[in-house]
Amino acid sequence: GGCGVGMLMWGLALRSGWGVEKDEKRGFKWLRRAAEHAVEDMELAKNGKGAVGAMGGAVQTELVLAIYEVGQCFFHGWGVKQDKAMAVSYFQVAAKLGDPDAQQELAFCLLNGKGCKKDKKEAAKWYRAA
Repeated sequence: GGCGVGMLMWGLALRSGWGVEKDEKRGFKWLRRAAEHAVEDMELAKNGKGAVGAMGGAVQTELVLAIYEVGQCFFHGWGVKQDKAMAVSYFQVAAKLGDPDAQQELAFCLLNGKGCKKDKKEAAKWYRAA
């Protein structure tokens, strides 16, 4: 349970030190919880049981942002051991769900071989999508 958007905002605040003492590890944990919450909500919505459709696109967008932000944590090593391959997997999920920032980050990784094999054709596809 809980509020995914609240988890997202609290995680970002902790990670960045917005109005609270900066704590990247705790921020990462809350961002990951928000991302897990987003995935659960989307699975329920697919099955016609969730509230994502009822909540509207804005909330869904914020929950997809949580998935992207977890990817950023892995990419930069914010509150978690740096793992660019794991970052790419999070960027892929958020990119496929339509997040333009994730699409751009995924394209960058593919173009430069950061956390994945270089693939200029696939990078171009994601840059166009973004």
